[in-house]
Amino acid sequence: MTSSTKSLFAVLALCLALPSYANDLIAEVRARLAPRPVTQGEFQQTRELARIKKPLVSNGRFLVVRDAGVIWENLAPIVQTMRITKNEILQTGGGAALMRLSSDKEPVVGIISSILFGALAGDFEMLAQSFTCDGKVEGDKWRLVFKPRDATLARLIEALSLAGGRDIEQVEIRSAAGDAARIVFKAQTHADEVSAEIRKRFE
Repeated sequence: MTSSTKSLFAVLALCLALPSYANDLIAEVRARLAPRPVTQGEFQQTRELARIKKPLVSNGRFLVVRDAGVIWENLAPIVQTMRITKNEILQTGGGAALMRLSSDKEPVVGIISSILFGALAGDFEMLAQSFTCDGKVEGDKWRLVFKPRDATLARLIEALSLAGGRDIEQVEIRSAAGDAARIVFKAQTHADEVSAEIRKRFE
């Protein structure tokens, strides 16, 4: 076997091993999480925009219902709410709808929703459909880095990073334009049942 043939086999073996490694890594992290039907808590989001020197910081509450979607309540410095479901992204403020995007009219909404829900709900299998995955597990902590498979998506997102322990504690999104958003979660609580009050918020 020539050296070039050996090199080709080595590259092929590496390429074939990557999906298995990613699946094993995701499975190991999933085993450390405690996925529940309902997760809620507080967040602090820091946005770094390429054209603005000072980071933009906001605080609020979040609610994740695994079979329904995500509600993102920004409380400071402005009050706004974003509801993310499989088919729609709705942003409200001051009692009025500020933005409504439907996957029926905007197919990209489904992609955006799946990415956001995958990141916030810890649905790594959903993310793995559109991203490659790498990362590491150290003790009771872990970190996963997702990078777009598709060139079109890569023009929007450079990388998506998640880190935590028994819960997702931090999410970082870096755009291809150089902007970045880092979200830190705290005071998280879980529930095994979805109350009628919570379910109504997604109607």
